Amino acid sequence: MAVTKRAGRKKDAPQGGAQASGGGQPQVRKAAFETTKKREVGVSDLTLISKISNEAINDNLKKRFENGEIYTYIGHVLVSVNPFKDLGIYTDKVLDSYRGKNRLEVPPHVFAIAESAYYNMKAYNDNQCVIISGESGAGKTEAAKRIMQYIANVSGGGNSSIEEVKDMVLATNPLLESFGNAKTLRNNNSSRFGKYLEIQFNNIGEPVGANINNYLLEKSRVVGQIKDERNFHIFYQFTKAASQQHREIFGVQQPSTYAYTSKSKCYDVPGIDDAADFRDTLQAMGTIGMTQQEQDDVFRMLAAILWIGNVTYGEDEQGNAAIRDQSVVDFIAYLLEVDSASVNKAMTTRIIETSRGGRRGSVYDSPLNIAQASASRDALAKAIYNNMFDWIVQRINQSLRAKQQVAHSIGILDIYGFEIFEHNSFEQLCINYVNEKLQQIFIQLTLKTEQEEYEREQIQWTPIKYFDNKVVCELIEEKRPPGVFAALNDACATAHADPGAADQTFVQRLNALSDNPNFSARSGQFIVKHYAGDVSYDVQGMTDKNKDQLLKDHLNLCAGSGNQFVHTLFPEQVDQDNKRRPPTAGDKIKASANDLVNTLMQCTPSYIRTIKPNENKSPKEFNDANVMHQIKYLGLQENVRIRRAGFAYRQSFEKFVERFYLLSP
Repeated sequence: MAVTKRAGRKKDAPQGGAQASGGGQPQVRKAAFETTKKREVGVSDLTLISKISNEAINDNLKKRFENGEIYTYIGHVLVSVNPFKDLGIYTDKVLDSYRGKNRLEVPPHVFAIAESAYYNMKAYNDNQCVIISGESGAGKTEAAKRIMQYIANVSGGGNSSIEEVKDMVLATNPLLESFGNAKTLRNNNSSRFGKYLEIQFNNIGEPVGANINNYLLEKSRVVGQIKDERNFHIFYQFTKAASQQHREIFGVQQPSTYAYTSKSKCYDVPGIDDAADFRDTLQAMGTIGMTQQEQDDVFRMLAAILWIGNVTYGEDEQGNAAIRDQSVVDFIAYLLEVDSASVNKAMTTRIIETSRGGRRGSVYDSPLNIAQASASRDALAKAIYNNMFDWIVQRINQSLRAKQQVAHSIGILDIYGFEIFEHNSFEQLCINYVNEKLQQIFIQLTLKTEQEEYEREQIQWTPIKYFDNKVVCELIEEKRPPGVFAALNDACATAHADPGAADQTFVQRLNALSDNPNFSARSGQFIVKHYAGDVSYDVQGMTDKNKDQLLKDHLNLCAGSGNQFVHTLFPEQVDQDNKRRPPTAGDKIKASANDLVNTLMQCTPSYIRTIKPNENKSPKEFNDANVMHQIKYLGLQENVRIRRAGFAYRQSFEKFVERFYLLSP
């Protein structure tokens, strides 16, 4: 606590050191002190609450929230409640007050977590990671940005190349938010992808590079959104604020013109200025090092996607899909630099291959009906956007590749929150699976391992019960006995030609899981008992989404393009004879999740548990029922009990000696 002696003296105070009294003894006056620290509301660390219960935790968080205090500790874990307004707590002055400070010297703050991670990396030569978790709209992305802000401010400076790296790292935020975030019912700036940003440092703690891994972009958002939601921000930025040159070359019009940006009838968002954000996006592209040609290539593809969505169909005499407006197809052909006939063919027919005795038979074009043609059109748009997003991340990594020796790193995980909607599909299954894996890490490191360590060291300890969600992870990812992903893959392999038949096969395969207490099946649905609540998933369309394959028709179309950027986005050659099953979307997310877990387990973690106080994005509302639900599934009470009953500091003997040997006699 900072204390300052009160300035000034009373006018009649003597100027000497000690004032004489009647007895000749010096009269000692008590010094007056004042504190600049504002009075604490509730407790700043939940381990200090008088009674440990979910209700007491909720009451404490509520008191602090209503007083503008959104941060509270559980030992080294930071709990953050989204204020839904600017509290003025991220200024340079506030940031400087946390520089070089132990977390106990200053009030709880995301800057204190960042300072601790940076200090520990330098002091103990350990790679660090900050794991930010919570549901959609709880403030994860904002917390990640503040971690980056702090590290950029305190990590060295003066060297132009170091400053360039810092600028590029910070520029990744507006760039990836534009292409990867969207307005949803729960969050006006919802991350629709996962991101692990690893900032790399030299041996004196200066940032010399960075690398981003991205996970599971919600590409289905490109072609459709529910009422009051929007497509990705970039589509509205581009259509509202594109330059006159781009409007003329790429035929850019207002968002109401395009099917992909007008279906939900939501064009504007309170607090979001799309035109201003587009200027930030362009500036970020320049900071990252994207050339004007690269930027033009990206905008050409955005325009192509928007016009693809405007392709509509009627029926020909045979009942097959026929293009209604050829001029739209002609313009798409111009943007993709292919001929119109190829676009027509790719959007109204499908290549069918027959096989006999394991050998390739005949190949022919089969006409599509309107529903099939519409699905094919949307698949092309999603593929272009998904591949372009991956290219942007790779381009960022290319610019941020370290040009000198990397000693250590700090990773920041900002990944989509747990999702429970009225209708949940394959996307929610994957998102919730990744969240289960992250919850498993938290349980492993803060609840399970700690208690096991006390047992090993024969420390007297009353075991604290908790729900170990390992069984839920296994239910989804195991191969033997087959879990949900394995059942999906099996259905895709055995009934690959007909999506409806594949879905039905999937339902049959799920029957094998009926004995699992965390699983139940209903007509056309199945329920998984996740750590955050029971989620009912719709079976329809799951196998098709799991295949995640671009049709050969689309690959052939892109292969015939005269545009080099199109070839960069679709480098694959169509191997007509390859019989090996390509990895499914489930395979990919499972591999990515396990790689992420392995990366995080090799770092020293810091945790930020974010909480959403209400569903209305209101800065004044604290919904007790909503918050209590989050307190329970985040396991905050168990975390408080273990931290309070356990030992706050632990370190290996080797690390302890390395840090403090200078103090030894």
